[in-house]
Amino acid sequence: MIRSKVPYALTLSAIFCSALLMGMECPMTPDMGNMNGNDNGNMNGNDNGNDNMNAGNLSAVVTDIEVRHDGRVAAGDGIIAYGTGAFSGVDYIELGDTAGRGIANSDNFRSSSFVVLGKKIILVGTDFSITIFDTENDTTENIDLTDIRLQNIPVGVTTAGQIRGDGMYVGTMSDDGEVTDGKIVKVIDVSGANANIISFDVNPPSQPDQLDVDASNPHVAVVDGDTFYVYDIENPDDAPMEFDVSAEGGIEDTQIQFKNGMILYHAFVNGEGTLAKLLDTSDGTVTDLGENPADAQLCLAQSGAYIYFVDRDANDSVGGDQRSAIGTLPTTDPTLAGDTQVASGTDNLGRFGWAFNCTVTPDGDFFFLCGGDSIGTSSWLQVSTGGAFTLLPDPSGLDDNLRAADAHATNNLVAFKMGRNTDATLAYIEIP
Repeated sequence: MIRSKVPYALTLSAIFCSALLMGMECPMTPDMGNMNGNDNGNMNGNDNGNDNMNAGNLSAVVTDIEVRHDGRVAAGDGIIAYGTGAFSGVDYIELGDTAGRGIANSDNFRSSSFVVLGKKIILVGTDFSITIFDTENDTTENIDLTDIRLQNIPVGVTTAGQIRGDGMYVGTMSDDGEVTDGKIVKVIDVSGANANIISFDVNPPSQPDQLDVDASNPHVAVVDGDTFYVYDIENPDDAPMEFDVSAEGGIEDTQIQFKNGMILYHAFVNGEGTLAKLLDTSDGTVTDLGENPADAQLCLAQSGAYIYFVDRDANDSVGGDQRSAIGTLPTTDPTLAGDTQVASGTDNLGRFGWAFNCTVTPDGDFFFLCGGDSIGTSSWLQVSTGGAFTLLPDPSGLDDNLRAADAHATNNLVAFKMGRNTDATLAYIEIP
């Protein structure tokens, strides 16, 4: 059942210290320290090592709209789409709404497999089809299965192999035996009134594993085995550039990130483990990021800002969380999270800068950490502007600080699921 309720909002007027390194101590922030001893994670006034200068005013809005804990949440231009069911069901809101606006035949669309670009929601049908819903004009366009018939629909929000969007492009992988032209890699340009399907003339050797789209340098990168096939969206008849990285440890099944011609990915090297690497598609250069081995998710923004998680030894893991590493390209030596606990003396509430899921605003101004799927005790929504991470207050009163999962950020908005365990509601922050 979806309950309607006037959103809560709270403005955090943040005054942060100018520590230069993660893990350094800061003085208490005035009027923020609730030292009541409760196990609720309110440690805003503690020494959290935060050096987030100019973090701005962040206002959290809790809609009280129930969402599926393992469904996707995606932000667009003043809209947020979210999954409502275990397998299917998608709804959306405009900012300020207290209930979903509804999508026709919602139960026909997978709850963890959609993309939001601008004011459009690109939906994946349970029949492996694509539907484009224009929320501004309230129109729907169905892509014929003879044009695009997805090769599969992965289970899980962060699982590699989903459709991917950037700018106004959506990257897809079709079953070549099901579509009329036999083409596997196709990009949908949704910038106009009607969708424009761009089919690439040369197929990869087999059905690929995953892809990602880079709108600023309009290409799509496809993974087939241990090779990246990079297609030029503006020249779809050209053969793709090929980058065989098998000698670098191949390509693991973490979702790749492709921005400005750079691909952030995981490889596996015997004797070293999983490594975070960067492929420069302009010249084929592969660079190891400065701290490895790595684990969990990868995030890369248009600005070059990145987040990954290190797993060098047992000291980089607490419970299900990993130590984060953040930076901005061309710098490949990241800043690592320290060991500061949210609640001093115990890891039960996690650590500042530790998580396993992430999102970055495209302009690189804000780095966010969170949990995924079920919202655990240490699944805080954490924010950084390039230094240490801090928590944000929970205006709903459920906790003193926001716990969150599967956050997704644009330059103006970050949307996420908040709550505890599998009891999740939709929330968001408008970024000033």
